[in-house]
Amino acid sequence: MYSFPNIIERKFVMSTHAKNFFCATLMAVAVSLAVSPAHAQQKMYQISPAASVSQTVGLTDIAVTYHRPGVRGREIWGKLVPYDKVWRAGANEATTVSFSDDVTIAGKQVKAGMYAFFVIPGQREWTVILNSQAKQWGAYSYDSTKDVAKFSMKPEAAPNEERLSYSFTDLMGSSVKLVLRWEKISLPITIDVNTDANFEKAIKAALAQPWQQYNNYAQYCLSSKTSWDKGMEAVDKSIAINENASNLRTKAELLAQAGKREDAIELAKKAIAVGKSANPGFNPSEIQDLISEWKKK
Repeated sequence: MYSFPNIIERKFVMSTHAKNFFCATLMAVAVSLAVSPAHAQQKMYQISPAASVSQTVGLTDIAVTYHRPGVRGREIWGKLVPYDKVWRAGANEATTVSFSDDVTIAGKQVKAGMYAFFVIPGQREWTVILNSQAKQWGAYSYDSTKDVAKFSMKPEAAPNEERLSYSFTDLMGSSVKLVLRWEKISLPITIDVNTDANFEKAIKAALAQPWQQYNNYAQYCLSSKTSWDKGMEAVDKSIAINENASNLRTKAELLAQAGKREDAIELAKKAIAVGKSANPGFNPSEIQDLISEWKKK
C-alpha cells in the first residue's frame, strides 16, 4: 500500500512523462508541417512537360496552358490519338485557353474567361471545342452540355513537329491565329477581337488622363491603317484635353498617311516646339526624321 506522499509523487512523475510525450508529439507535427509544403512544391520530371504561350492582340490578352507530348516514333493520328473521339489537345490536364475580353472564333461569340480546349480529330475534318469546365484531367470528365463554342475545320499538312506546340501567328491589330502543331499536322484557328470596342471601354475607364487613351486609339488607327476618320476624331479630342508633342505627332502622322504632307510637316514642327517648351530635355530626333522623310516624297 502506498502512502499518500508516494501516490502524489508517482502521479507527478507520470504527469511529467505525459508532458514530455505531448511536447515531442507537437514537435513532430511541426516538423511534418514545415517539411510537407517543400515536398508538395518539389518539381517532378514529366514525360510531357508543361508549357504556356500568350499574346496581346490590340488590348486583349490570350493565353494557352498545356502539356507537350512527343511523337517518339509512334503513329499519332488514328492510333495514339484516335479519330472521332474527344482529345485534350495535349497531355495530362486538359489544355486551357483564356481571353481577357470577349472574342469571336469561327463566327461564334466567346465571353472573356478561361476554357478547356478540346479537339475531335477526324481523317478529313477536326472539331474544335471550348468548354466552360476549364480545370479537369484529360477529357475523361468532358461534358458536352458545358460547351460554349464548337466548330469544324480542316487541318493542314506541316513540317514534322516532334513535340506538340501552340503558337500565335499572323498578328494584326484585331486578330491573330492560334496554331496547334504536332507530328505533321497544323491547325490554325483565327481569333478576332473587337479592339475598337475595347478602346472605347478603356477610354471611358481612363478618367484621370483621357487624352492618353484618345491618343492611344488614334495611334492604333494609324498603325492598322483603318478607321482614319475615327483616328482623327480621337486625336483631336486628345489635343483638346491636353495639347502635347505626343498627340500633335500622332495627328501629323495621320495627315501624312492621308497624303497631306505639307500640313503634316507644319504640325510636326509645332510638336517639336511644344515638346521643347514643356521639357528642355525633349528629344525631337524621331519627329525630325519624319519631317525629312515627308519632304522627300
